[in-house]
Amino acid sequence: MADSLSAGVKKPALGSQKPKGMAATVRRTMAKLRRMFGSDVPENAAEAREAVSHFLGAMTSVAARTYPAWSKVFTDGLAEHSLTIDERRMLFDIHPIDDYYFAGVVALETARIRGLYPPAEASELLGEIGAQVDAAAGRQDRVVSDLVFLMLGRIDLGTGVDLMKTPYDMVVKTILQQIGINKIEATQDLMRDKGFRHLLGEPLATGIQQWWKSFQANFSLYWAEPEEMDDDELDLALHALATANAAPAPSRRKARRRAASFLDG
Repeated sequence: MADSLSAGVKKPALGSQKPKGMAATVRRTMAKLRRMFGSDVPENAAEAREAVSHFLGAMTSVAARTYPAWSKVFTDGLAEHSLTIDERRMLFDIHPIDDYYFAGVVALETARIRGLYPPAEASELLGEIGAQVDAAAGRQDRVVSDLVFLMLGRIDLGTGVDLMKTPYDMVVKTILQQIGINKIEATQDLMRDKGFRHLLGEPLATGIQQWWKSFQANFSLYWAEPEEMDDDELDLALHALATANAAPAPSRRKARRRAASFLDG
């Protein structure tokens, strides 16, 4: 399920099949040129890839701040159950529990994206998050991204983060299942313990800022990062653009990245 969700969101919303021929080449090159000169970029624009990078940095800080409280509830709950040495090793040595928790933090805030952006833009953002989240967790595998999209799928099935009464409980259940709490006889009852799950969900319910809502209120997304062009391609585009507009060709300057204090907050 996670693989199918991940694969689905990573397909570019605008398509990846490029038309062929000189006319198509000129159109693509002129589009790149306009992006480079910023004519299509609003003043409050932020490039999507960079926005996602700052988002994941913010969620890393949130996870670091709230995980100790979550971990204490988790270990205290397990302390009330008799576990063998092998069972404790299975829970604590094999599973990167802090990474699972980070996935939960990311998933809960990422789930708001679908309610804030049109489908194409939401898909692009989800694709960027899927591409960056494992590295943000310091991992070289897909453990975190697969878990994020598994959680997103379950939240969506529950009618979405803004309509579910307790989306954080869905995340808690998924983390516990990922750890294997439901597979150990001594801890199976913890999956059904609503009080225990509520305590585990509290840091997730109260500690995560609504990052994307704040971002949307301050910035519009800029999807296409400027691409490099060789001299011949640039000369062709400059000539075509000047001819089409009957105006002097713009100078060869690169588009400026929009720096924003909000992203660094």
